[in-house]
Amino acid sequence: MKTLLVIKSGYPLPLRMPAYREFFRLGWRIVVVDKLQNQSLRFADQVIIHDLEDLEDLHKIILSKIGKPNGILTFNDSSLVQTAKLAELLELNFLNKDVARVATNKLLQKKCFESFNLPTPQWKEICSPEEANNFFKDWGSLVIKPVDRSASAGVSKVKNPVEIKQAFKNALNESIIGTIIVEEYIEGPEISVETIFFNGEHRVISITDKITTTSNTFVEIGHSTPSRYSRELLESVKELAIKACSALNINYGACHTEIKLSKKGPLIIEVNPRLAGDCIIDLIDLSLGINLYRYYGKTALGESISIEEITPKFYKGAAIKFQPSKKDGILIGAKTSLKCSPDWLEELSVIQEMNVVMPDLGSNAGRIAYAITTGKNGEEALTNAETALSSISFSYSERKVPSH
Repeated sequence: MKTLLVIKSGYPLPLRMPAYREFFRLGWRIVVVDKLQNQSLRFADQVIIHDLEDLEDLHKIILSKIGKPNGILTFNDSSLVQTAKLAELLELNFLNKDVARVATNKLLQKKCFESFNLPTPQWKEICSPEEANNFFKDWGSLVIKPVDRSASAGVSKVKNPVEIKQAFKNALNESIIGTIIVEEYIEGPEISVETIFFNGEHRVISITDKITTTSNTFVEIGHSTPSRYSRELLESVKELAIKACSALNINYGACHTEIKLSKKGPLIIEVNPRLAGDCIIDLIDLSLGINLYRYYGKTALGESISIEEITPKFYKGAAIKFQPSKKDGILIGAKTSLKCSPDWLEELSVIQEMNVVMPDLGSNAGRIAYAITTGKNGEEALTNAETALSSISFSYSERKVPSH
């Protein structure tokens, strides 16, 4: 039996269970390394609780507890560099640690894109709100973000100069290394491109349309595939995604690339050198019959992958829609009006604990339920997802602030 080492568990559990299910189906032994106990660790064959900063000690513990694993992977941006370093210590296949360092830093990515003349929104590193204010005068609306976070954490759209100070503070609070960039805000929809590195080249597997919140944050509340945009436009999107992955010298695994569709054409926002989150991989399986969890795991284990495994088996639509949390609310009940499960409904789940204050909708963590559906195309699938999600009646109570 082959042993696959998973660095960080991919919490929350419901959005990553299909990956573990596929790994178990293939007969692999799953060992999860995480610094915190959480519900998804219950599904590992073995768990190692350890701080990811002390890799030398972790390396010794892994060898003493399970011997040398056959493969290693992570689903999280926050652990990509540590996973790359640990893979080097264990002599396992993974992304090069220097490539991982650049690819998980938005500032270094932007510099790389500029050096390759790839179209991206105007940007600058800033050290104070006052610097951001100067760019607001030049560009108008801005995006202020930490360089080293994902899931929209600490990312704010600024439409008025009075919002700059708080947006800068939010980004600084979220940044691990304390580095902030400001970016020109670009009007237009955002899409994501899923690619894999196969036989020495990047291959586009799927393009997904994205729905985000329309306030000052960019929390993702929906995805649908295939994309509704024209073939001509999507060809230029594919070309840009492949150029961006190549510019970052990524030659392993999978990439989730985010692109903005502006009036001037596609603009690269960022590349994430790992599988997409938010069940996009599950949507691809439902839409094309391609299981990228299997691909990712087999790549980690050094197993061969046939062209048939990454070739579409069919073509249909798939979508996911999320229910945002309610600010300062406590979820006390959730009930669906659906009497039976329609053929197009794959999953309808509430992921927020009851009687607990819900997280603010400042990042992707601020979502409390979701629906996954299919349809004849992405647009129909998304409509079905909205129908399923609207069938749930949520009951809330207000958060009580203690009086002093």
